[in-house]
Amino acid sequence: MKIAFRGTTKTINIPRKSVEQLFEAINIFESAQDEIEDFLIVNSEPLMNKIRKARKEHLGIKTKDFQELVKKYV
Repeated sequence: MKIAFRGTTKTINIPRKSVEQLFEAINIFESAQDEIEDFLIVNSEPLMNKIRKARKEHLGIKTKDFQELVKKYV
């Protein structure tokens, strides 16, 4: 692995096991972030109300047949 320090480049050796452990820790951290985000969203009543409203509006939209749209616009 090469690392630059103020215009100079130096090579350092990092054991493969250390890099693998670093990547594993990063994956665990990202997973924890997702879990915390989900928890905060679910426990925010105003945000959940917005999500419910948006879903209800989305489900109420009338859809059109894709083939009809293709004939009309293509």
